[in-house]
Amino acid sequence: MANTNPVIGVVLLARHGDRAGFYQNPNTYAASNTSITPLGEQQLYQVGNMLRTIYADPSSDRAIQGLSNSTLNAAQINSTADGGGEGGVIFDSAVALWQGFYPPNATVSSETLANGTNVTSPLNGYQTLQINTVLPADDVDFESWVNCETWANRTNEFYNSTVFLAKTAESGPFLKSLQTAGLVGGRNVSLVNAYNLYDFINVQRIHNATYSALLDTNGPYTLNAMRALADFHEYGSFTDSSESGIGNIAGRTFLPRVLASFDQFANGTEVKIAHYQMSYKPFLSVFNMTDLSAAGFAGATAIVDYGSVATFELRKSMTNSTGFDVRFGFRNGSFGGTIPFDFTYYPLFGSSSVDIPLASFETQLASSIIPNTTAWCHACSNTLNSGCATVALADKYEELFQQSSSESHFSPVGAGFIGFAVTAVLGALILLLLARLGWVSFGSRQQRNRDLYPLRLGGPAKNVAGEDAGSVASSHF
Repeated sequence: MANTNPVIGVVLLARHGDRAGFYQNPNTYAASNTSITPLGEQQLYQVGNMLRTIYADPSSDRAIQGLSNSTLNAAQINSTADGGGEGGVIFDSAVALWQGFYPPNATVSSETLANGTNVTSPLNGYQTLQINTVLPADDVDFESWVNCETWANRTNEFYNSTVFLAKTAESGPFLKSLQTAGLVGGRNVSLVNAYNLYDFINVQRIHNATYSALLDTNGPYTLNAMRALADFHEYGSFTDSSESGIGNIAGRTFLPRVLASFDQFANGTEVKIAHYQMSYKPFLSVFNMTDLSAAGFAGATAIVDYGSVATFELRKSMTNSTGFDVRFGFRNGSFGGTIPFDFTYYPLFGSSSVDIPLASFETQLASSIIPNTTAWCHACSNTLNSGCATVALADKYEELFQQSSSESHFSPVGAGFIGFAVTAVLGALILLLLARLGWVSFGSRQQRNRDLYPLRLGGPAKNVAGEDAGSVASSHF
């Protein structure tokens, strides 16, 4: 029987909305800049509005317990947007989503000045929410494939695999026909470039009437056939046969944020919604790692559409007084205007129930997630980027210490004192280096006026509790 207890918190994963043209290198996935379109903003605005009817409307059977309905309470929302690969598109999508979730409210977004003048926020009471942005250089969680040599090598192996070469031979005539028909210009029509070909066709058919007519004359199958090849390409790049495989890197670094959010909900913090705005790539890995294909979810192997949303709902268990249940739902694409917006719910990890105990959810992922930057540096064989130079330095000193300990003739007590001294010196050096890089700070948090959600390299948890005034050292590892 499905859990009928109230929802106490949700984790939302949302893809950005429609955007202008875009290119990403098929080997490194380094991306060009682009911009969101009015259509993209409308898509996410509609998504936000529909999410509000599900989670904030008191009459909904999934209304989040204690969530403010029409008045934004910023302490209840932890919203984070990927600020890397597609420029400001993802951040702008997050803004549009929350505009729809908490529309203008002139009643609460106004004040009376000392001279008696009443002032209302712009747009008849616009409500603003702080949205955190994450750059790959600062936090590896959202785009962990960037600067990951192990993943890049694995992707090249995929391009040279038997299955990829067979698909190349099969799709070759079709891809060449696109060039002959004038649908892709002079672009590279190899299967390696499948995503860029699909993206070009899709963007043009939405925004270019002349091109759309040309595409129609070439047959209705063209877009779908190109989409299928792009799905094949991206699924092969961002999934793996093993949960802990490097192909799942996008999900392995992101899922710790989901687990940390569950901890916040379960511990009764003020946060009710953890929202993550992102590209399509983490969706593929998350779907694969949670075995959604076994649940009959046809979209588990495909690129999610613009405005797609996945939800992880947390409820108190109906059978365990101290336990919690997780329920996963997905909606592919934004509100279309004819089909009511809602989630379809699927069992996770091959279960027969849509509700899975939180403890089981955590156990299933424990051996495959990458919980911090140090683990990411090791998994990706990176010694230079995103803080990995410091990790490599620490590894080197640890290696030297272990070597000196094994070769020394000191007594265990003497070796212990030496080890303590080396560790202390090493720790001081690392803290000094981090401080010079701006990654560690000392002093009063009140004096620094810190962000409520400080970014941490590889750290899934964002601080949402009240800040204390004590002296602290905040690191990124």
